Amino acid sequence: MIALLQAAKKAKELKNLVDECPLDYFRPSLPQRRVLESEHPITLFRAANQLGKTYVGAAECLYHMKGWSPYKDLSHIKPPIIVWAIVHSWEQSKIIQAKIHSLIGKNEYAEDSPEFQEGRGYRAKNPWFKLKNGSMLFFKTANQGTLGAASGTISYCWVDEPCPQALFGELAARLLRNRGRMLMTMTPIGGGDLTWLKKLTETKPPRVKDIHAPLTVENTTPIDLDGTPLEPLLLQADVDRIADTYLSIDRAARLEGSWDIGVPMDGIIFEHFGEDHISDAPCPTGEYKFSIGIDHGHHPNSQCAILVAISEDDKTIYVLDEYFAAGGEQQKATARRHARAIVAMIKRNGLEPLQINRWTGDRPHGGGKHGGRMSNSLLRSALEHVLDYPANSCPFRIHTAHKPRWSVYYGCQLISEAMVQGRFIVHPKCKRLIRSLSSWTLKKSGAMDRLSEWKHAVDSLRYACVPILDSKYSAPKFSKIPIHRK
Repeated sequence: MIALLQAAKKAKELKNLVDECPLDYFRPSLPQRRVLESEHPITLFRAANQLGKTYVGAAECLYHMKGWSPYKDLSHIKPPIIVWAIVHSWEQSKIIQAKIHSLIGKNEYAEDSPEFQEGRGYRAKNPWFKLKNGSMLFFKTANQGTLGAASGTISYCWVDEPCPQALFGELAARLLRNRGRMLMTMTPIGGGDLTWLKKLTETKPPRVKDIHAPLTVENTTPIDLDGTPLEPLLLQADVDRIADTYLSIDRAARLEGSWDIGVPMDGIIFEHFGEDHISDAPCPTGEYKFSIGIDHGHHPNSQCAILVAISEDDKTIYVLDEYFAAGGEQQKATARRHARAIVAMIKRNGLEPLQINRWTGDRPHGGGKHGGRMSNSLLRSALEHVLDYPANSCPFRIHTAHKPRWSVYYGCQLISEAMVQGRFIVHPKCKRLIRSLSSWTLKKSGAMDRLSEWKHAVDSLRYACVPILDSKYSAPKFSKIPIHRK
């Protein structure tokens, strides 16, 4: 008993030490350590996903703000200094703010530093924080244009994910005035043409030091200060599983941090989809959330709706039914035709419209010269007419699809991951969707073909699945509907 009490006391003391200065207990992997040891004016950490790019960026910012690092001499830095963290969006900045906050002790903040709130970040109009030594870090987004030309110089800058060349040039100029340093952490996807950056890493001597790290067990193993390897964070089986969840469009970039995306010859996006995912077997007994995704369009077979049931237990996606229709010249008549067909689809699957937990529709479509204008408000009004509700009294809402950057890829990856894990079943009557999943391919450039006739069904499927699979999407507070089968 005494031994247990002593162990508990030691554990509490250790926790208190970690809480006082978490950064002192950060143990990087081998490629992360190479980043922390770099004394080059501009360092690029070009790494696969899952390699801790954000954590090493956060650590480097804090080491420079403190003017001390166990990995290199920072005696030339005289705090207080100004540091910038450049992110793609404010939504992304919340994740980065949380990781930086996790490395700061509760007594290391200055008294006038904004409060940090979980899930919301630093409570300031433009997020920032301040350490007791006066050093300050400001979060800025890459789409802020020139970032304020009159805002002075900075001593350190961290750029998370690819940025435009013009922004890179401005940041480099700001740092040059103070002989500051820049760290860029990225997986080279989504930043447009990065040829300019690649060329900077190939000059002699290199203007940008390129530290490249693919996803391996060794590269995810933390190393102690004396160089002793610690417990691996991933096993080879984990690496293989992660590889299977990535889409073929950029698997090489995400696994290897490769400059070359490496598009497969056949270009099929849902390469794991096959006969094993098609079944007319009924859904197992359990609790489900029902969702409908609607894609608007004015070309024939471009207006479509997909009905899915997603298991509350293991998040298995069951695609129950589909509806496709041609466009039309009379907007109300077209919307009512769509509404009648969608209601019929719901009812032939033993459900009622009020049992649908989530309705998600595309953004308004302006149509073309032959008509075909469609929007969620038009469709909602048509549903009121079909279901005999008074005007403006429909008891459910058709949410507009959330379309942030990379939303198409993110939704497709969620679906692909479900396919790999055996959590995706589509009923054989969903013929158009089955053909779309089998036929949607990449363009020769390696980009997703956003004008493909096969994309409409996939969009509807994404709209139906993502809000249920991702807790960031809110749904109407309807009761969960259990399915009981004999």
